[in-house]
Amino acid sequence: MSRRLRLPGYIVVAYMTVGSLIDILVSAQPALIHDIRWRLGVSTLLTGATGTELLGALLFLGLAIATSDVVAMWVGFVLSALLGCLYLGAGGVFVFDALQMRGQVKPEMLSRYNASLVWTLVRILFTGAVLLTIAGACMRAARALARVLDRTGTDPASTLVVGIPATTGAGGPTTRTSGERAKAPTA
Repeated sequence: MSRRLRLPGYIVVAYMTVGSLIDILVSAQPALIHDIRWRLGVSTLLTGATGTELLGALLFLGLAIATSDVVAMWVGFVLSALLGCLYLGAGGVFVFDALQMRGQVKPEMLSRYNASLVWTLVRILFTGAVLLTIAGACMRAARALARVLDRTGTDPASTLVVGIPATTGAGGPTTRTSGERAKAPTA
């Protein structure tokens, strides 16, 4: 059942996460990289997408684990690690831009500006840290599944013990795994 949901699940997660990033890119046009106000505006838009990005990464990891998809787990590791590092880097750029812009803020608005600066920075850094945590979870899950597959040499679904009693010659009934049943000689 979960294998049938794999492709539609990945499509929905990709649409959700990539769609929010495309929304930011479209909203930030024309790109004025050298304008501090533009960079602060993009940082604000990026902060608004943090919930969607985190939810998408978590759903991707959950879907990869549910379907025992090692390749997807490694893809999730690479993408989450890359996005996490980009968010942390964006936090550093945001701090420098916000401090440079601080001189242009009216004195009566300074406390509000500082509060929004801190809140935005916390959200950007939190998102980066959580994405790196999800990357670590993807890597650990992929390694664990690879160990299981190496040890059994079969699909992880066949490693379950199925309680079908089989009689042996001298003893009573025993329980064999599905792999042992396939190897057992027939009479």
